[in-house]
Amino acid sequence: MSQVNSLSVVESFAHKRVLITGVTGFLGKAILEKILRETPDVSQICLLVRSSTRLSAHERCMADVFDSSLFDVLRDKHGAGFDAFIASKVTVVSGELTLPLFGLSQEAFTKIAQSLDLVINSAASVNFREAMDQALNINALSLNNIVALTQHKGDCANPTKVLQISTCYVNGFNRGVMREEVVSPASGLIARKDDDTFDIQPVIEQLNTKIERIYQSTDNAEKQQKKLIQLGIQQSQHFGWNDTYTFTKWLGEQLLIQALDKQNVTILRPSIIESAVSSPLPGWVEGVKVADALIYAYAKGRVSIFPGEDNGILDVIPVDLVANSALLCSAQLFQKTTTYRIYQCCSGRLNPIKLKQFIDYVQQASLQQYKQLPKLFAGKPQDTFKTVSPKTFRLYMAALKGSTWLKTIIGRSFGSKNASRLMEKANTTASLAMIFGFYTAPKYRFDSLQLEQLQSRFSIVEQKAFNTKADSYSWKVYLQKIHLAGLHKYALAGKPDLTQKSNLNKEKQAA
Repeated sequence: MSQVNSLSVVESFAHKRVLITGVTGFLGKAILEKILRETPDVSQICLLVRSSTRLSAHERCMADVFDSSLFDVLRDKHGAGFDAFIASKVTVVSGELTLPLFGLSQEAFTKIAQSLDLVINSAASVNFREAMDQALNINALSLNNIVALTQHKGDCANPTKVLQISTCYVNGFNRGVMREEVVSPASGLIARKDDDTFDIQPVIEQLNTKIERIYQSTDNAEKQQKKLIQLGIQQSQHFGWNDTYTFTKWLGEQLLIQALDKQNVTILRPSIIESAVSSPLPGWVEGVKVADALIYAYAKGRVSIFPGEDNGILDVIPVDLVANSALLCSAQLFQKTTTYRIYQCCSGRLNPIKLKQFIDYVQQASLQQYKQLPKLFAGKPQDTFKTVSPKTFRLYMAALKGSTWLKTIIGRSFGSKNASRLMEKANTTASLAMIFGFYTAPKYRFDSLQLEQLQSRFSIVEQKAFNTKADSYSWKVYLQKIHLAGLHKYALAGKPDLTQKSNLNKEKQAA
């Protein structure tokens, strides 16, 4: 190593055994791929994967993880030996994160625990409107099982370390510059235990009591689900968070810090994770993420106005920078630690982009590239995408729904479908605004100074290989040349061209 106090990802991972949860998810895959590609001497990677009704855990892992286009670079590198390479490095453990001992026998659980050096927990329910019981179990209470895993090792001299993937949005309704530190609830309703921990047990007990009451109030599964979703939103906002996801992720942070006595744990908070900017495949993305939901709805002509603050910072970060951050944090964790650490992987400090600029770049590219992106666009976008203040949006939607309702009645009377499309557009806009409106009207900016300082402790070679800095790319190039193309190529892979679908619909109407 070139610096006296430098760290090394490659050397730190050598001969280590790592357990990764949530590996079938977007970020989990990216972390796994990066470890396999960049740390050749890692001893073993255990993947905790739940079996499905059709597939065993191993079969599901092969189908949902290693068949992903993300692994094409590794697949090309190893050629016919790819499967043998994976078999030599990866062990799939069939288990459920939310069950005691992961649903394994005591013997199997202890065997895994005793061999581990690091747990990377990227499993989460990222549904903003998840049922309260599900979100609480997955994002918070399941961490008790990870704590149990570390306690079963029985090697005090070499304890198992934990890297917890959280989110910058645990900052909830707080305002201002959000630093890499424990978050105080904006409501002030959760009692403080000491300088950096809060008394979460009464809160969890209170939530469980309310959940149990809902279970007892009805046997109808649909009604239960609806009430549990409403409970999640109500309780989250009561305590100081916008949604169930961010509230329960904050509870999870607190649970881990306290249960591990503030040692051997690092919390990594990404902001809104989007497509890879460069590695291993520029534009690689899975599914429709937060910003993509709006882009996709705009591309299909379903949204043209949205609540937001034009000058607010929309904090988006490419997934490869987050995966790199996870490896840097892990390398530091392997060193002897005296306390927990918190890092934020985000763009708001080094390369902030305002919501209006983000939208302008996407609109410019949409008008120029719609013919090259037929899975995303049925034709040339007809509407401009405008943002208005949340208050103006509420007034606008009330007026639009009222007038659209009248147009729908009149239109149907005369056999017109146009008014119905207007109503559908209004409903889509209202639905997306309810889920994502908080993120497009930010009241704070995330700080990442400590992560930047951590990266500086690695060699120049590794700083390049494991880059985490958001000022290393241009937003215009990323959004217009990489991200939209990635949405088309990867997120919408297998989907039909919308132009073909549109033509078929026209033919059917003509017939």
